[in-house]
Amino acid sequence: MQKIQYFVLFYIISCTLSAQRKLDSLGAKEDFKIFENILKKGHPSLYEYVANDSLDYVFENTKKSFTKELLDIALYKKMLHITDHIKDGHLQLFVPNTIKTDQYYFPLILKLIHTDFYTDTEDFGIPVGSKINSINGEKASIILEKLKKYVPVDGYSITKKYREIELKLGLYLAYEYGIKKKYHIEYTEPDGVKKDLTLSAESFTKVRRRNTKRNSYFAKYHTKESGFDFFNTFISNKTPHVYYKEKLKTAILIVNSFNSDTRIFESHLTKIFKEIKQKKIKHLVIDVRHNDGGFRSNAVHLYSFISNNLFKQVSSKYVASLSIPEKKYVTRTFFNEKQFLKDKYNNHPIYDGWKLPFDDMEAIMVPDKDRFTGNVYVLAGGATFSTGSTFVLNAKNNPNITIVGEETGGGYYFFNGDFPVYYEFPNSKIIMSMYMERFNNYVKDRTIPKGSGVPPDKHIILSVQDLISGKDSELDYILRLISGK
Repeated sequence: MQKIQYFVLFYIISCTLSAQRKLDSLGAKEDFKIFENILKKGHPSLYEYVANDSLDYVFENTKKSFTKELLDIALYKKMLHITDHIKDGHLQLFVPNTIKTDQYYFPLILKLIHTDFYTDTEDFGIPVGSKINSINGEKASIILEKLKKYVPVDGYSITKKYREIELKLGLYLAYEYGIKKKYHIEYTEPDGVKKDLTLSAESFTKVRRRNTKRNSYFAKYHTKESGFDFFNTFISNKTPHVYYKEKLKTAILIVNSFNSDTRIFESHLTKIFKEIKQKKIKHLVIDVRHNDGGFRSNAVHLYSFISNNLFKQVSSKYVASLSIPEKKYVTRTFFNEKQFLKDKYNNHPIYDGWKLPFDDMEAIMVPDKDRFTGNVYVLAGGATFSTGSTFVLNAKNNPNITIVGEETGGGYYFFNGDFPVYYEFPNSKIIMSMYMERFNNYVKDRTIPKGSGVPPDKHIILSVQDLISGKDSELDYILRLISGK
């Protein structure tokens, strides 16, 4: 799944300013009909959060709106209106390549706390922790509501929307309000003084470079001088990385991704856990706050190092179709359709689809011989998605593990994954990726509301004061718990 993220990142970075494409009503209707056919024939959880007749009503109402020519970005937003009803975090729409932002990007690096935007870096003379009241005359609260539709989520998760809006704010502002060369900001400094400032848009590359210096990445808390070096080691590093608090007999294992060769990933973990055992560590913190998924087998391997018993991850799998719908418009897939869908599901028919009533990975869900036997804590958050969230759910099922942070971005009861199909619509050139396989998670606590992510045992929200000081309040809570303070 992480391969998708790299593709999207490349897609975004490569953009440059140009004109948008106009579509006549027939072209827009054709693209929208293909879009509808793909979803109705292939999506594995289409009616999980919206009734069949209700979604049909939305489809029909939208089709009636195609009475005159429209811009490709307008069609993109109409499609988003549909996917927002479906509530699948893996169902993604990407704007056509006429929507270009790389030369004129919103310059401020912001953090969302509760429902408010705060400055996350010391730039343009605005102190860290200053509350943004408005941008170009639009209230920040209204902006946030308008931008939520650009982030697909599993169910009703709001944490993933907030974490992604933080990172892609300039992109979503351009989608919603168009390319701007100037931004007038009204803000309130931490001491209560209200000010305003007009800023020029910057290149995406320049803004991305400053993003590495976010206070909310907590370089100060770790007494690291270079925010850029800290970012490379602790935030963007996709290889499992461990460091120690020797006085507390504590190891902090950072796993930002499950997207790497399974043999290499397992080799890294084996080496790390042998070292942990040699150091006679008593407490282990596993940080997956930036883990947006990857290969499920890697999540299984990681959990095998902290489990004392056989475990489960998925109770069943489901597909709505054994063939890829609207193949004519497919640009890429990552698996062979016949082997992955037909050979896997053909002998397991159920009404209106096919279901595997077991998990084919269950044979490897056993404790590792070098497993850790001390106290385990897991740090999770809104950016924890897909397989990252599945790992947290394993921890949630274990009463001996404590989860700290915020609700994950990935669904608690199920998620869609594995068989991704990319489409490009012929007239608008809008790109869509849809995953055709549904995973029903193995859960022990069924009191969690439908549409939730995996909830933490201890919910901690970053305060504005912690943002200003650069304090990692979630990790700090665990370390104080270990030290008895």
